[in-house]
Amino acid sequence: MNCVVSLPGKFVGQLKSEKETGIGYQVVAVELKDGRSFEQVATSEGCIIEVRGFKGIPFSADEIVSVRVNHKTWNFREASDSRARARAATA
Repeated sequence: MNCVVSLPGKFVGQLKSEKETGIGYQVVAVELKDGRSFEQVATSEGCIIEVRGFKGIPFSADEIVSVRVNHKTWNFREASDSRARARAATA
């Protein structure tokens, strides 16, 4: 998995002490300085790899004020694979 946004170090240690949502990843809620929050954010190895409903990550690491594991699952890997297959089919 590609690291799209590296999590600030203070959150990496916190996440390491929590259970995984699935093998190698956690689904977390992220709250930003401006009050926005995202309830389904996939993280792995200290990185944000996907935010449900967005093609990219709609915020930067310096905007994050809190990260909380919530295990609100969705099959983000399947969705990512579907997008890859769709792109390959149209190439």
